[in-house]
Amino acid sequence: MMQQHDPSNHPEAGGIVDFHYIELKDVGGKTSGEQDLRPCLIWNVRVIEMIQLVAVLPIVSGATKARVAISPAERAALGLADTTDVVFEEANVFLWPGPHLEPQADRSLVRPRRASKQLLNAIADGMTGRICNIIFRP
Repeated sequence: MMQQHDPSNHPEAGGIVDFHYIELKDVGGKTSGEQDLRPCLIWNVRVIEMIQLVAVLPIVSGATKARVAISPAERAALGLADTTDVVFEEANVFLWPGPHLEPQADRSLVRPRRASKQLLNAIADGMTGRICNIIFRP
């Protein structure tokens, strides 16, 4: 079933979604029911014809990989836990909307608040000269 166009369901860089994320180390090892539901930052959206290809970065606590800290004020505004960071060493890429998204209580796919331009710029700066591992999700 195709989603109706609705701004709350439209993927844009900086949007936050709840996503059944799978880490590179777990590819092939976890079933869809075992994938970690976590907030993720929409990093990039590519539109090809009518298809939207979306890349998300995980937002996690206690990250040990390449990451950018989220300021306490922005964490609170986005409804994130106090210890979360955006990891940019790997990303999940999928066709929007995709079965790995978890709708919000109001059935929208994207949380109401977006990440700040400052956070997006800090991630872009951190990615400079690095390779981001991509996990393609069917």
